[in-house]
Formats: sequence, structure tokens, C-alpha cells
Amino acid sequence: MASLVVKAEWTILQTGGRQVPVRDVALVIDGNRIAAITDSPPSDVETIGVKGGIALPGFVNLHNHTINAPLFRGIVDDLPRSAIGESKVYSMLMPIGALAVSHLDPDELQALVSLGLLEVMRSGATTMVDQFRPRQTCILELARAWGLRLYGAPYLFSPVASIGDATVAQAASGSFEGETGLAAFNELFDRFDEGPRGLQRVILGPHAADSCAPQLLESVNRLALARDLLVTIHLAQSQGEVDRVRQERNMGTVDYMASTGLLREGVIFAHGVHLTEEELHRLNGAGARLAHCPTVFLRGGKAPHYAHFARQGLAVGIGTDAERMDIFSQMRASGFASKQATGASQAATAADLLRAATINGADAIRRPDLGRIETGATADIVIVNASKPHLQPINDPIRTLVWYATAGDIDTVIVDGKPVIRAGTALGLDEAAIIRRGADATRKVWDEARRRGHFPPEAEPIRT
Repeated sequence: MASLVVKAEWTILQTGGRQVPVRDVALVIDGNRIAAITDSPPSDVETIGVKGGIALPGFVNLHNHTINAPLFRGIVDDLPRSAIGESKVYSMLMPIGALAVSHLDPDELQALVSLGLLEVMRSGATTMVDQFRPRQTCILELARAWGLRLYGAPYLFSPVASIGDATVAQAASGSFEGETGLAAFNELFDRFDEGPRGLQRVILGPHAADSCAPQLLESVNRLALARDLLVTIHLAQSQGEVDRVRQERNMGTVDYMASTGLLREGVIFAHGVHLTEEELHRLNGAGARLAHCPTVFLRGGKAPHYAHFARQGLAVGIGTDAERMDIFSQMRASGFASKQATGASQAATAADLLRAATINGADAIRRPDLGRIETGATADIVIVNASKPHLQPINDPIRTLVWYATAGDIDTVIVDGKPVIRAGTALGLDEAAIIRRGADATRKVWDEARRRGHFPPEAEPIRT
């Protein structure tokens, strides 16, 4: 029995293996499934209609850190290399991230997480893979309360004694010093995991190739296979990481993953910016997936792009990582970078990028019912209000979405058949209060970071 009807001027349907814009059809939702696609929907059920709207499948944000976008907004931008050292991950991101979970009280930490999660919610990401420190449990509680689909990956680190580089070893500070975090993972899994088709999943999230020793990664692989769980890990996100793995393990990062059993289907590698073409080809052949997060690198002067990964055959997904949580901006940035790098305007088409942000991400998390609009699919739907001057007139709705739309154009977000955003507003949430409290908590972390010397002077605003 129908519970909701969704109408838009255009709908991006999955047809014959392609995403195709179709005009003037309605989606009939029964519970959490798309029961029918029709031009004659029932009139006696709740209807969401957006005149001039474009309905598309919900985005799958394949790699994210919810607290990092507010924590580092306007901080890491424009910083010279001299201010952040070899890698801002270990010089800034990890120390200040640890400070957030250790210096804030539980209510303040929840306020910070709420601010980031609200941004994700308003971005059109109906599914998110998020890595976080185990003490940030509130992300799972908030996602459950707000009706969001979260694949939560609490960080796992190797104990300090098993990591050769002292700076990298300190990344575990603020987590569980002296042990890996597997006990915390098991506790969170028992509390929050809802199974393969649930909204809340708790998956395995070892931090990175250079912060996780073989014993931990082998344990992760055994646990993942035993419970049929996904694994996500940062891989080759900096040249320093590649060099450290080579020095400590006497092998490349992909060989290192293979030696621990993690070069396989069911593993999502984040970034891969410093992988060779041969290594990318091996990832593809092994069935592993790559989460591509372009803007966090582009703003630092590196230029990873969709076309580079795709030409190795990889079915690349899109993530936001620690910059702005706007999938539209990620698609557009990677598309432009692809065109500039290849000199070909047809490199990374709008259709390619939309598929990456929806179908490829859904397939990476083993959810063929997500990332597409077709009969029987889970009803994760986004509607963009395209009746705006920067989106009109429309020749091709897919090109309009990818090259011109922003998260601010989203009118409706439906997760698992239930609206969570309507008319551009989060339902049941006091957005103004979330923004105010989140900003206050962020400033408290900034002040403490300044006191402890984690805040580079180059990040300070210009003052008279």
C-alpha cells in the first residue's frame, strides 16, 4: 500500500544500466521501497511535489569525517607547506581532532558533531561512511535519532610501540592509548549495528597504512571476514605515508594491504592519491573500491581527479573527507580537474560523475538497492529545486545538476522512505540552535589549539 508519492518535473531513472532523465513521472513509495514509477499515481496519499524539480537518487558519501569540516573551516585553507609540514594529517588534523574529543564535554562534542552532521544531511547524502574516534559515539546516536543512514567506522590504531614514526604514533592520542580500539569497536557494534539492511552499520575503520601495524590489520581482516563486514582505511594519501610504509615494511602500500589480506572486495580505500597506475590496476583487479575526495587535495595544490582513477578501470566513489560536505562541489571539482589534466572536455562527463556519487558508492558498500531510482530500490531520493536562475533553462538535467547545482538548491531529502528535509529545512530540528552551539564548541577547540601550539599563525585572519 502506497505511503508517499514523489513528483518532480524530471526524475533520473535507472534504465538499461544507465541513469536517464525522464519527464513527468511520479514515484510511488510503499514503506521504504519504490513500489512503482508511473504517470498516474494514487491521489489519496501524501504527495511531495516540487514544481521545476529534479529528483535524483540519494548520494553515497563514501568517505567522510563529520567533525573535520567545521573544525578546519577557514583554518587549513591557503596555508603554505612550511606551516603544516610533510602532512597536515599528522601536524594538524589528528592533533586537533583528538583535542576535540578530549577537551570538550559530552554536550559540546555532540554540538560539534551535530553541526557537521547537519551539513551532511543538507548535502543530499542519504548514506555516509564516516571514520571517527571511538569517543565520538554521539554520531551514531544522532544519526539514529535523525533518521540518517550511517556506516560508522570507529578508528583503530596500533599501539605507539609498534609504529616507527613518533609523529604518526601520536595520532592515537585521544583514542585508547596502549591498545587498538577493537574493544571499543565491539562495544559500539553490539549497541548500534542494525545488520546488512539497517540504517546504522558499524564497520571496521583502521586509520591508515602508516598508523596500523600488520598484527592489527590481520586481526581486522579476520574479523571482517568472520562477520561479513566492510573495512575502510586511508591509503597513499600522502607521499610521506608511502615512504614510511616502504621504510618500515619494505614494501609499497598496496603490497602491504595484500600481505594483511586487505587487498580484496569489501575494502574501501580512501584517497589513493599517491598510488601508481600499476597499483591502481591491482586494486581494481582485486575488487577493492576507492573513495575519491578531490577538493581536500585540490585546495592544497595536488590534483587527483576522476579520469585518472577511472582509466585504470576503477569504479570510483565520491567522498567529502574533511572539506565542504557538498557532493555537487566534489563532482564538479573532480570533473574540472579531469578536463584540465587530460586536455579533453569529454573527460569525466556529468553522467560519469553522477554515477560515481550514487551507483558506484552504493555498490562499494554492497547495497545494490541504493544509488538508483528504479522499482524495488530503497527510497533514498533527493529533489533539487531547479526553478532558479542559475539552473534554468534545462537542456540536460544531469548536466544541470553536476555542473551548476549546489547543496543549497536541495528542496527535499528522503531517507529509507521518510522525508528528513522538506522545502530546504531539516524536519524536527532547530537548525539555528545547532549552528550556534556547534560554532561555540568549535571556537572552544580553536582557543585550546592556540594555547597548545597546534594552531599555525598563518591561519590567523588579517588584523589591523
